[in-house]
Amino acid sequence: MNLTIRIATPQDIDVLSQHEQKHISRDLLSHKITHGEVTVAYVDDVFVGWLRHGLFWDGIPFMNLIELLPEYHGKGIGTKLTLYWEAAMKAQDYTKVMTSTQQDETAQHFYTKLGYRAIGGFAEAGEAYEILFEKHL
Repeated sequence: MNLTIRIATPQDIDVLSQHEQKHISRDLLSHKITHGEVTVAYVDDVFVGWLRHGLFWDGIPFMNLIELLPEYHGKGIGTKLTLYWEAAMKAQDYTKVMTSTQQDETAQHFYTKLGYRAIGGFAEAGEAYEILFEKHL
């Protein structure tokens, strides 16, 4: 398996927008790509997943989404994608990163395994409790 992880480029917009249409618009996705806020993963030149981030409180990198195509779950790609993003944030002199997941999702165990610590949360009316996580780099 030849895994390539890199910052998304405009050439990735078509494949990303196919998968992001349920999350964000193509225009917003294009904006995030232009600003280096999307990281992509390819195995043997086949698109397998991506990570999208922004800034929490305008100063803390916040992973908004990490998603792999189902057939690539459980192969360590999500871990490598997250570690790549964390290293990129550290290289930009950030000292911590954040993310969140709903309490009824198994992703909380993924983040804990990678050294994230639960720091609180909130619940919108009718929604599951959202757990906030941080990790010091």
